[in-house]
Formats: sequence, structure tokens, C-alpha cells
Amino acid sequence: MERLTPLSYAFLAAEDVDPTACLVIGSLAVLDGPAPHVDELRTVVAARLPTVPRYQQRVVPDRFGLRAPSWQDDPDVDLRRHVTRRRVPAPGGRAEVASLIAEAMAERMDRDRPLWDVTVCVGLADGRWGLLSRVHHALADGVSGTGLYRVVFDSEAAPDQPPPTPPGTAPGVTGGSLRAAARGVLALGTALLPVTRAGLLGPLDGTRRYAWTEVGIAETEGVRRELGVTVNDLVLAAISGGLRELLLERGRQPDAHALRTLLPVSARAPGTAGLPGNEVTLMLSMLPVELDDPVERVLQVHERVAGLRRAHEPEAGVVLQALAGLLPFPVLDRGLRWGLRLPQQQVSTVTTNVPGPRTPLTCLGRPVRQLLPVVPIADRVRLGFAVLSYGDRLAFGITADGSSTPDVDVLASKVAEAWRSLLARPEQPPPAGLERRSRSSRPGRPGT
Repeated sequence: MERLTPLSYAFLAAEDVDPTACLVIGSLAVLDGPAPHVDELRTVVAARLPTVPRYQQRVVPDRFGLRAPSWQDDPDVDLRRHVTRRRVPAPGGRAEVASLIAEAMAERMDRDRPLWDVTVCVGLADGRWGLLSRVHHALADGVSGTGLYRVVFDSEAAPDQPPPTPPGTAPGVTGGSLRAAARGVLALGTALLPVTRAGLLGPLDGTRRYAWTEVGIAETEGVRRELGVTVNDLVLAAISGGLRELLLERGRQPDAHALRTLLPVSARAPGTAGLPGNEVTLMLSMLPVELDDPVERVLQVHERVAGLRRAHEPEAGVVLQALAGLLPFPVLDRGLRWGLRLPQQQVSTVTTNVPGPRTPLTCLGRPVRQLLPVVPIADRVRLGFAVLSYGDRLAFGITADGSSTPDVDVLASKVAEAWRSLLARPEQPPPAGLERRSRSSRPGRPGT
């Protein structure tokens, strides 16, 4: 009997504490038509489900509440409830697809069943259809959540291959790294100062909005080589640029302490991406929304993330999780629920960047044209960014609180503009340093 880790249990506790939270991760695959009958997909899933045993298990609480809930086999997995069909409202365009994703990702899962489902979405424009895959965060993190692809997509199924060997000691918890992890704990402590009132924090209303934008990866090769940065640096810089413009649109002046993002970091051992569970740690970084120049932004992102790694923040997260696992479960449970009830003021958004399939996917012989990722939001965090690669494309999926962020489509377009502004800049050497004065002092524009 395997019990939930403290991190996996925390995602369930967050839903218990906050009625507006839905801790479900997922993605929508857009495929060429014609759409299959839902029974066809159920047949495929039934044949492949044994390759991922965790998807046949449900969460069972301890009878006396003295130990963490456990994963136990569900003897009667009813695929009629896990594989369903849904119609996108006419005309099935971008707005209708985004609305369907937002509505579905706000729907909580039944904990009496395995915590996943797949929906065949029919009625998309141009004769296409969608496949919406959802997994509860208690079951999987962003990396292992793509394990559901093995069940629904032809090229990812590999039913004749054995699962990877379970990892040994998680990175960051070896004896030689404990001193570094202690320094990381101190760094995390200083990163928990509240953000300014100019940020985007606040209560959620339980409804969601969704928008997305897509960019190319290959076109960034020259900029990455010239500036010595990574695709992940470009992603965070584009999000920073988009959020800067959002603040200005709302009449707020961006400053260096306005927005802090939580950056999930995989702590998985090599070869364990397909295993379920939450092998993830974190970094907390201020986003340089005060900088107007796109080159300065990406260089500042690069330096900040490198500094967090030098401070060993990811290792600290792993060690803290390990220490939490040593606590008696009743103590852990009460501590988690007490902490989750406090109005957090430190994290403004979450940004997760997950490497997706590099080769084209198919489902029942139909090719997948797009993969649109979705990240949950909770705990006064009104905006979340999920970034997923597919082939040579990168999709930014933005989840927003329904009432406080009606301009999520504008934000998506601003992120795309920030991405293009760096790639389309005039050929010139990078700035000599980050101390060059930015143009962040231009006045804010009237709010919308």
C-alpha cells in the first residue's frame, strides 16, 4: 500500500480548505477529423490502461486519520465515467474552445474514482476535434502528467515496454548536499516577503478563463546563441513583458517588487518521467516587469534564475518535503490546513514549463495539430502560465480567475508581442550590463 506524499496530499488539502480551488492539470489536443465515436476511444483506453497502474487506483483515507491517505486499486474502473464526450458550442472557434477548456478545468474530480479523465470534444472549426486530458495534481506533476498520453495517443502508448525503474534517492537529499540545501532554505525565507500592492493577488471566484498563444522554437536559435540564454529564459522574459503591459493597461506602474512567480522544478531521476507522483521542487523569482527593454528583461531573467540555482533553492525544496514526510500525519495535516487558510501575499503567479513530445502524435490514426496546456490556480493566485512544447512549437496556456481577469486574451497577445519584440529587435550587441537605465518610467495607461 503506497501512501500519498506530503506534496501530493497538499493538493487535496488545498481543495478542502478553499471551495474555489480545483487542482487539476491538463491539456487539449486538437486533431484532424473526423472525430471518432467515444466508444472507440474507450476501447483503446481499456487496452492500454494496464500500462499505467496508478490510473486504476483511487485515494482512500486512513480509517482513523492517523496516516496519510493511500493509493488503492479500484476493482471497477468505469470508463463510461472517465472517457466522455462534449460538444464545443458553435461555431467552434478560438473563443468557444477557450471557454470549454476554462469550464472543464474548473470542475472538480470525484475522489471516489481514479483521479483522471479524458473528453472527446466535437464541433471544432474546420472539421477538427479535441481530446481534453485531465489529471489531478495529487496523482501527477507536470512531467508525469503527460503519462496519460501513453494511454490515448498511438505513438506514446508503447504497451509492450516495461515501465522505467523507480528512482532511488531524489536529487538534492544526499548527505553531501545538505549544507547547500540549508543555504537554499535561507534563500527561500528571504523570497517570502510580500509583493507590492501593484500586483495581481486576490480572492478567486471559482470560475476560470483561458487563453493561449503559440510561438516557434527554432527561430530563437540566433538570439539564444548571441545572448547566452535558454528557451526557458525567453519564456519567462516574454511572460514578464506581457504582465508588464497588463499592469500598464490597468493604470498600474510596474515595479521591481510587483510580481513573484513560483517556478516548479523537476526533481526526477533520469528515465522516470513516465512514473506517477509529484517529484517536483520549486524556485521563487521576481519577474522583471519594471524593465521595458526586451534584451534587458531576458538577461535579467537569466541572471535571477542562475542566482536562485546558485543559492540552492531547488535542493531546499526537496529537503523540506523530506522533513515534512517525517512528521506524524495529524500534525502535518493540521499544519497544512492552517497554513492554507492564511491569505498568502508572496506569490503572484505560477509558471510551469514542461517539455512535450518531439515527434508528431496521433490518436486513432488522426494527427495531433496542437497541444494546449492548462495549469490550475488557487490560494489567491489569479494567473497561471503553462508552457508546453510540441515538435518545434511552444504553446503558452494562461489560466485566469473568471471575475478579476476578463482581459486574459489581451494578456496572451501581449506575451506573444513580448516574444516577437526580442526576436525582431535590430541587430546589435547585448548591453554591457544590467545597470543601463530602462524605459520603465513611462506613465501607465488608463485601465480597461
